[in-house]
Amino acid sequence: MDGFKLYVTNTSTIPPNGYLCYEDTDPGLPNITQIIPCNQLGKYVIYYDTKGSLHGGDRYGPIIELCYVAINGCKNSHWGSKCENVCADNCMERNCYPENGSCVWGCNPKYCLKDVCNKDTAVCTEGCKKRRTGSYCNEYNVASDGLVSLNPSSDPPASLANDGNEKSCSKTKGVNVTVQVDLMKISIGKGMYVTFGEHTKKEGHHIVYASNNSNSWNIGTVLYNRQSLPTEIKFNAVFRYLTYVLYRDQGQPSELELCEIGIYGCPPTYYGPLCNTSCPKNCRGPCDLENGICKFGCSNGWTGVECKQACQPGGYGKDCLEKCSRNCIIFPCNHVTGGCTGGCSDGWQGFNCFEKCPHGQFGRNCSQFCERCFLGMCDPVNGLCDNTSVCSPGYIYGAYCNISCDDGYFGNNCTRLCNCATGNCSAFTGNCPGGCAKGWRGEACDEVTVLLAEESSQAGAIAGSVAVVLIVLITVAALIVYKCRFISTKGKENNTEKTQSIEHQHYDDVRMEDVFTYQDLMIRQTSNEYDQINTAFVHH
Repeated sequence: MDGFKLYVTNTSTIPPNGYLCYEDTDPGLPNITQIIPCNQLGKYVIYYDTKGSLHGGDRYGPIIELCYVAINGCKNSHWGSKCENVCADNCMERNCYPENGSCVWGCNPKYCLKDVCNKDTAVCTEGCKKRRTGSYCNEYNVASDGLVSLNPSSDPPASLANDGNEKSCSKTKGVNVTVQVDLMKISIGKGMYVTFGEHTKKEGHHIVYASNNSNSWNIGTVLYNRQSLPTEIKFNAVFRYLTYVLYRDQGQPSELELCEIGIYGCPPTYYGPLCNTSCPKNCRGPCDLENGICKFGCSNGWTGVECKQACQPGGYGKDCLEKCSRNCIIFPCNHVTGGCTGGCSDGWQGFNCFEKCPHGQFGRNCSQFCERCFLGMCDPVNGLCDNTSVCSPGYIYGAYCNISCDDGYFGNNCTRLCNCATGNCSAFTGNCPGGCAKGWRGEACDEVTVLLAEESSQAGAIAGSVAVVLIVLITVAALIVYKCRFISTKGKENNTEKTQSIEHQHYDDVRMEDVFTYQDLMIRQTSNEYDQINTAFVHH
């Protein structure tokens, strides 16, 4: 075995073409049992020897009698005594030495702040880029967009504690120092990474709480409770606020210099050790970081453990508990939103067809109006007026108030005549576009003008004067007739009773005729004069 060599290679080529782990250069013969460390990646382990030995002037080739061989190592990307550790993301191609986890080919500074990392340990020495945390910046940081606060208040500000830069720190001092991280929404956390400055006094009692309330954090879930606080702690919890408290004995003030605090998690739609497995697409919020189960339930319209089942027909929304509207034209509705894809039945409106038509509207999509009905009130489905015995002006009374006035009429039940100079008036208001006829005025041309009233008054006065003259003339004539009849009667005293009776009856007849004649003249004269005047005004 004198002068043998040990290689780790990826090919079986001889002589070996790979990494030389060991070469025997010591004088003398080597021990026949060898334990050789060789932290190297490879497919083949090759024992190689060409030296041989010289006896009595003759050279003999190398001879080996192999009794036992064991190659201790880990599968790719793992290290440790039991290969329980995963190589750092930052190690090139994630290859590290099984013994100590240090990078075989150096570090990859992809997530390191300023692209700086230690080539052996892969640690990001300056800090991490946005949304990354941990020594190697290989963990997703759900606290990156959160708010950090220190109590007592700090100077410089606490916002430096989640900017990714481990060289910028925030300081505070008090009897009970509190650090709180608000994740802005309920999230799943699986660990915490924290780095302190050199001025931090770590003696005391360290407690980490998880809660969903910023004020009552002390009754939340206790994630950690020890006399010391390591850089990294692991847990699995659902919360919004993470609160770290440092208590010191006998009320002594604590001094804290916080440089960086991060909370391990995964992006909202991923899970797994490397956060590279997608959550079920219909999860409501993030899924469980270990198994991908939808911890917050399913999105609207979906059910099941993996939220792959759509709601049964007729159901929609969260947990499929909402019921589709029966007013949808096409049933069922959309299982996610409850929207009626085919629109709503007559009398209904809205995205989900749960809204009745507003006051004064009816029909498909509530697109028709009940303005013809009294007070604009009608059935939202068919438009039947609530009050079928009256309609708005301009329409004949009926169940639907859908028959408008004939030309020349307007108003309630179309009973009023238009008084327009030309054309027809508005069936609703009586307004005449071309103005009112002579003698009329007003918005509906239904008011008599002053001129018409004066002319009517004058015509009445003239008719009255004529009537008085006729009365006087008739009275005088009656008196004359009466006097003549009286004288004639007095000169004939011997006339019989029958003659007297006839004469008396004749007088009565004359008197009654005169009265009727007077009445007839007065009425007809007055009526004719007024009618003529009124007709003149209407036709001019």
